[in-house]
Amino acid sequence: MSAGIVDIATAKPGQIIDNDHFASIGLTDEWIRRRSGIASRSWLPEETPLAEVAAEACAPIVTRMEDPSSIGALVVVSTSVQQRVPGIAQKVAQLIGLGPSVLAFDMNAACCGFVYGLVTGLSLCEAGQARSVLVCSVEAMSRLVDRTDRQTAPIFADGSAAVLLQDRPEFAGFCQVAGCDGSQEALMRETGAGGIHLDGMQVYDRAVRRMSESAQYLFDHGPAPTVMVGHQANGRILDQVSAFAGHLGVPFVNRIENSGNTSSATIPLAFAEELDAGSLPAQGRLGAVAYGAGEAWGGVSVDYRVPAVAAF
Repeated sequence: MSAGIVDIATAKPGQIIDNDHFASIGLTDEWIRRRSGIASRSWLPEETPLAEVAAEACAPIVTRMEDPSSIGALVVVSTSVQQRVPGIAQKVAQLIGLGPSVLAFDMNAACCGFVYGLVTGLSLCEAGQARSVLVCSVEAMSRLVDRTDRQTAPIFADGSAAVLLQDRPEFAGFCQVAGCDGSQEALMRETGAGGIHLDGMQVYDRAVRRMSESAQYLFDHGPAPTVMVGHQANGRILDQVSAFAGHLGVPFVNRIENSGNTSSATIPLAFAEELDAGSLPAQGRLGAVAYGAGEAWGGVSVDYRVPAVAAF
């Protein structure tokens, strides 16, 4: 049995914030673009529940399914859920009309969350534990940052994306690699005073190295990806990983300019935007690599075949 991605949808319902917004903290559009590659990003209203945003991303997929009851599991990935109990996966399941027998749970692996969620969902499918699995990343990173912090305020953004996984005979098996190092937890962390601390140079070096190593592993094991999508952390990081992907002979997706860093949601959002633009064929093999706080890193390669017309 081999599972892959058979549908994808996104939701970015917030306000578009361009770089001029940060003039109040002494930043210019040119400075932000040069340091991060970002021109604009979406921020959700404070009162919008994340479960509703996740449901907005998942709903088009459920609507397109012939048999939504085949969804046996829902994995909701998020770094920015501020309510610990209860989690939001069960609420998302209710909002999109899934029955009471679905396995629904939250997952947090920071910016590496979508890769971890994808590996979990694919494993459930290939083990025969679920005919279909929904993996949804949803983030409101704007609620975690100190909006007066010149280092982090312009980088982070909000949004959601979901993929549907199913077993199909034409799919090759997925390949995954992952790792973690808890001794590096100080590199990226939420501060007690509010906001997010980043050790910029250390994060830059380690993110480039870990994502490049993960990409190489995916090419050395199993069918080679036809496209690579890295965690959209920072434009300069993406440039370095893109150069490495070019060495591997595949296109590398960079959509950070008008999306910003949406933590776990960056990979599916960037992948969906590239599909929607017609820059990628509707079927192929995705290689996704990420690096995030924890520290955690990893990659997964998986076949995909999505509808020619989808709700992005």
